[in-house]
Amino acid sequence: MRRAVARKKVLALVVLTILIDTIPYYLLRSSGPTLLPVVDDPYLWVTGIFVPQGFFLPFIALLIAAGSMSEEYEQGTAEVLLSKPVSREEFFFGKFSGGFLLLTIVILLNATLSLTSATLAFGTQLALGVLPLVVVAQIFSSIVFYSVAFMSGELVRRSSLSYVLASAVYFTSEIAGIYLRVIFTLTGNTFYQQINFYLPTTPVSSLPFLVGTPGLPAQALDVLRFVGTGATETSITFSVGLIVAFAVGAVLVAVLHFRWADISKRVA
Repeated sequence: MRRAVARKKVLALVVLTILIDTIPYYLLRSSGPTLLPVVDDPYLWVTGIFVPQGFFLPFIALLIAAGSMSEEYEQGTAEVLLSKPVSREEFFFGKFSGGFLLLTIVILLNATLSLTSATLAFGTQLALGVLPLVVVAQIFSSIVFYSVAFMSGELVRRSSLSYVLASAVYFTSEIAGIYLRVIFTLTGNTFYQQINFYLPTTPVSSLPFLVGTPGLPAQALDVLRFVGTGATETSITFSVGLIVAFAVGAVLVAVLHFRWADISKRVA
């Protein structure tokens, strides 16, 4: 955890989180009459909670995990750490869990700042009973691209390249999903919809909506429709299964490579 926090990217990450979770609310408040009716003001917290699920939270996961292992190889510290009385398994899962704990803290910070900003800008917020479950779903779903980026860092052992590869997986899945949804809408062919269901971005973005929206009133759902966010899948069980499958598969590949590959003194 300390090594993850010591990376300079983390400071930039925290600053970015603060800006994203505060500025939009105050800009909306200071702009005068909005496109949303006043009756929706107590539910504007949903925008800061659900909107980042589509891009910002996966981006955070990639940013934290992609350099977690690769930077140890680049700096030559992996060999030093493994020369201590620590097993490879302890090193590997210590790096994984420490980075994921940091990701969890950032997600909690995102939720706290969003709710605080919405309250200060628009008054008391309502229907908060679903918020803890939604945050848990966000933490759980974020493990997919965290695991993919962590695997990428272990396989290529170059920070910049691991960022590129992990980001390519995310953006390819996101863009493919957009095209598949458009084709399904135009043709009505469920084959394209089924393919979209199995893309990694689909369960990641859908799960928080699936667990949260049944407990939200109509005004909150109106706000979500206004900002253009929502779930693609319709089954919580299916989404959870896909998330587990993607995460376990990525971690398994990373573990096998870590146990098999040599630990070089330093990667130039």
